[in-house]
Amino acid sequence: MKTGFRFSVHFAIGLIAWMLGLGITMMITVDVLFPLLGLLEGQEYYDLYILAVFVLNITGCSVLFGWYFGSPLRFMMSWIASLSGGNFEPPTAAKGIFKRNQKLKSRYRLYSELIVNIESLSASLKKSELERRKLEDNKKDWVAGISHDLKTPLTYVTGYSALLLNEEYSWNAEEQRTFLQEIQSKGLHMEELISDINLSFQINEDHASLPMQFGTLELIGFLQRLIADVGNDPRAVSYLLSLDAEIESLELVADEKVLYRALQNVLMNAVLHNPEGTAIHVTVRREGEESANIMISDNGTGMDEDTLNNLFQKYYRGAKGSSHKLGTGLGMAIVKNLILAHGGFLTVDSEVSKGTTFHIRLPVRVHEKST
Repeated sequence: MKTGFRFSVHFAIGLIAWMLGLGITMMITVDVLFPLLGLLEGQEYYDLYILAVFVLNITGCSVLFGWYFGSPLRFMMSWIASLSGGNFEPPTAAKGIFKRNQKLKSRYRLYSELIVNIESLSASLKKSELERRKLEDNKKDWVAGISHDLKTPLTYVTGYSALLLNEEYSWNAEEQRTFLQEIQSKGLHMEELISDINLSFQINEDHASLPMQFGTLELIGFLQRLIADVGNDPRAVSYLLSLDAEIESLELVADEKVLYRALQNVLMNAVLHNPEGTAIHVTVRREGEESANIMISDNGTGMDEDTLNNLFQKYYRGAKGSSHKLGTGLGMAIVKNLILAHGGFLTVDSEVSKGTTFHIRLPVRVHEKST
C-alpha cells in the first residue's frame, strides 16, 4: 500500500472517528454532564458553554491528529537534517519507532516506505563517506609513494653524476660506462613512472581519449618477445618464466605498444611482488571464434581479500606492512583500462600462499583503425 493512499485511508478513518467522537461527546455533555452541573438550556451563557465544549473537542482532536500524523514527519525531517549535516548514523529516537517485536508502530507504519528509503540513503551515504575517506588516505599514501619512487632513482642519477664530475678521481672508460649505464637505467625508470602517471590521467571511463593505434598483431610471437624482454630484466633473473600456447598462431587487431605495456605491467608485478624462484606461467588459448584468453599465473605469495578488493583502485598501493615492494598504485588501474580499451575483460583470482592468476580476455575481431 503506497504512502499517499495509506495516508488518505488513515485520515478518512480519523475524520470519521472524530465526527463520531464529537457527536458522542456533545450528546453526553448536553444530556448528562450539564444537567449534573445545573446548566440547563435557556440559561445565560448556555450557548457559550456549548461552544466551549465544541472548541475543546476540536483542539483535542487537532492535537491528536498532529501527534499521529506529524510526529513521524518531525522524526524524518530531523533524520534528513542530520544526514545533511554529515551525521550518517540513525538518530537516537529511531529506537522509539519500533514495537517490541521490531515492527513499526502504527503511526510510523503510515510512512514505512519513506522511512525505509531514508534508512537506505543513510547507509549509502555512510558507505560513500567511508569510501571517500579511504580514497583520501590512499591518495596521501600514493603521493608519498610517488615521491619515494621518483626520489630513489634520482638519488642514483645525482650520485653517479657527482662521482663522474669529481675532479679528485680519474675514472677509466669501463667505470665511466658503468656509471652512465646506471644513470640511463634510472632515467628510463623515472621516465616510465612519469609516463604511467600521465597515461593514468588520460584514461577516463569511456576510454575515448586514449591515443590508440590499432593494427594486426600476431599474439603468440608477441607474447614470446614480451616474455623474453621481461626475462632479460635484471629484476627477473631469479624467476622462472614460461609460455604455453595451445595454438601456433593467432592474429587479432590491437595497439601493440599499449597491449605490450599492459601485459608487461602484469608480468613485472608478478616479479616485484613475489620472492625469488617464483614460477610465472603464461597460457594462451582460443575461446571460440571471437576471443582469446591469456592467463598469467604464479605460485607466489598471493593476495589477501583487502588487496583483491582494491587492486584496480587508482591510488591503492597495497597492504601496509607488506614484506614486498609497494607499487605506484597506478599499474593495475592502467592495465584494466588498457584491456577495456581493447574491448576485453580482466579478472583476477588469488589465494594467500598459493599464488595469483590474471585472466585477460581479448576479442578476436576487426577493429576500425583510429588515431
